[in-house]
Amino acid sequence: MYKITTLLGSPRRNGNSEQLAAAFAKGATDSGHAVRIIRVHTLRIGGCIDCRRCWMNGTHCFLHDDMAEIYSALDTSDVFVFAVPLYFYSWPAQIKPVWDRLLPYFSPDAKADIRGKRAVLLAVAGDESPSCFDGLRKSFDLACGFCKLDIAGEIYANGVYAVGDISSGDWLSKAEALGRSL
Repeated sequence: MYKITTLLGSPRRNGNSEQLAAAFAKGATDSGHAVRIIRVHTLRIGGCIDCRRCWMNGTHCFLHDDMAEIYSALDTSDVFVFAVPLYFYSWPAQIKPVWDRLLPYFSPDAKADIRGKRAVLLAVAGDESPSCFDGLRKSFDLACGFCKLDIAGEIYANGVYAVGDISSGDWLSKAEALGRSL
């Protein structure tokens, strides 16, 4: 059984990326995995200031904000799911600081490790062209490579803009199958 943390990166409650994440979670829980969902836009997470004071106060980061909740979830999870809308061909502002704040895991004094864990990307975009995800796809691939995360799956749902558009194709069944396949 895997412990899965899903980070919802959209400020739109019950939007397309959240519905995609729910389908993934259904497949994962049906297979006996535990899924924790964190609505990132409700948290106060500052950007990394590259102070290099990771672990100096006994915690991951010198900054005291809601990223502590995400660190705790990542420390105890086997799989991380990033469920996001595409914003200007890349990460939405809600998720970008999470990636930037992973630096403590690579500090010489790191007391926790995420290397070897698995990552999933569930992304939606209103753009009709599948190539709209090229930048996000490259960023995810490079970030996972740097973090030594194994990519367990990716879904890029294009042509999905208005709430509910995600159900017009087979995106939800693909997400549920991916969740089940872990």
